[in-house]
Amino acid sequence: MRVGREFLENVAKHRKNIVPYIADARAAEKFSGLGRVDVVYCDIAQPDQTEIAITNCEKNLKKGGELLLVVKARSIDVVKDPREVFRTERTKLEKAGFTVEKIIELSPFDKDHALISARSRL
Repeated sequence: MRVGREFLENVAKHRKNIVPYIADARAAEKFSGLGRVDVVYCDIAQPDQTEIAITNCEKNLKKGGELLLVVKARSIDVVKDPREVFRTERTKLEKAGFTVEKIIELSPFDKDHALISARSRL
């Protein structure tokens, strides 16, 4: 919840074109009231976080829109090397119709986390 609170205070409060939804990301249909959006930012800690992000994009992201996905490797698999997890999640996005533009590892700020920037082809 801290991340959501900081996002509201430091970003959304100062930009009128940002509509934050801090709720259960599995309920993608609840977020569709505004129509299709240009960017989906997904920062959740679930083993199926990439699949949740893809579902939200399918329901809410414009064609050619951007997904910013924070991948928490240890939430997905505590045993695998985090870089292997990042590659696996990249492959999932590509199979779902995204072009992965960049993967940025977030260490030392957030250990075993990466930000994946991807563009929708669908």
